[in-house]
Amino acid sequence: MSKTGKEIKISKFNNYSVVIGSTNNKNSKANYINISAWAEPQFFEEVNYKRIIKDINKKIKQLLFNLLSTNDYDEFSQDKTIVDLDIRESGIRYGKRSFINCEITLFLKSEIQVNSDYMKLMLDKIIDDVINTTLETNKVFKFYKKKN
Repeated sequence: MSKTGKEIKISKFNNYSVVIGSTNNKNSKANYINISAWAEPQFFEEVNYKRIIKDINKKIKQLLFNLLSTNDYDEFSQDKTIVDLDIRESGIRYGKRSFINCEITLFLKSEIQVNSDYMKLMLDKIIDDVINTTLETNKVFKFYKKKN
């Protein structure tokens, strides 16, 4: 049995590990983006991290909704996206980095392989927007590629 999935590492981001992929590259119905990093709180005082994580998740969902409603991203279904933001809020402490993982699943209107230049360009633009407008603008966390 041959492997049908495809995964591509994107190495242009200094503070994030980014992978794009598809579970079936031959007849792709969805592509995914996986962004992971280590988040370090920037403030010593107690903060409601549950609320902050929820806000980051909401910002990512809102950004995707807005992006996919434009003609530039016509290949993706606007109403069918999944955002899974995972960070364990109970372990977040000042001076300690916590692992954060965000997986975004984008469903396609037509079959376009994830390793095509066109799809890589589209996903790259989305990744840029997610990182630059939701993660990098966050004042509570600073993000790093490594734990130390």
